[in-house]
Amino acid sequence: MKHYHINLSKEDLKGARHMFIVGDPARTEAIAQHLQDPQELTFNREYRTFLAYIDENPVIVASMGIGGPSTAVGLEEFGRCQITTVIRVGTSGILNPQVKLGDIVSAIGAIRDEGTTKQYLPPEFPAVAHPDVIFALRQGAYDLNLQDRFHEGIVHSKDAFWSEEPEMIPAKKDIIERWETWKRGQTLITEMEVSTLFILGSIRGWKTGAIMAAIGDFDTGDLIMNKKAGHVESIKTAIAGMQDLLNQ
Repeated sequence: MKHYHINLSKEDLKGARHMFIVGDPARTEAIAQHLQDPQELTFNREYRTFLAYIDENPVIVASMGIGGPSTAVGLEEFGRCQITTVIRVGTSGILNPQVKLGDIVSAIGAIRDEGTTKQYLPPEFPAVAHPDVIFALRQGAYDLNLQDRFHEGIVHSKDAFWSEEPEMIPAKKDIIERWETWKRGQTLITEMEVSTLFILGSIRGWKTGAIMAAIGDFDTGDLIMNKKAGHVESIKTAIAGMQDLLNQ
């Protein structure tokens, strides 16, 4: 049976248990071309999916669209197709001055400043990556000699992209204070999907992690000015990390 949103069945995945997810459907192809024998399986709604191989092991590359709701829908259906390990390869805006444009950030935990996961678990429950994926991504970055551009720590997940510009929010003073709170807590970056991935990983027993390119600077307002910054590095780090996980 093909699942309604992803338009795929368990049999279509050819036994794949490991998966990369992205937001933008165009980025699925960018990742798949770094793998062996990529083939597009389907493109339905925001869910574009490729099957490819790493050392003869089948892996899936799929887009989830923007934000928690579409990410949760896609992940739940892929979970029913027996996916057990998921690495998000994404983009982000910088909150911490230690992170520079073009750097890559591995999320070890996420602030749940969104609504999707609160329908699964109360806000006190932490959104955290699986230790095996954290270690695999770190090793991947070091093996690629990216240690000077690699960071790991807490990230911020939100629903409203344009809340990054407080002038667009009626409760301007409140949103400015919230952003300052995350920054004072040494949050590295802001994005929109990681907390959903991590909460579902905890509930469903998946191994999850995320590596994101820092493409925008929150303080300068250059939010989407350098879309290519760190993209290839994040992809290569994710693949190196997945290779390690496949060998475990």
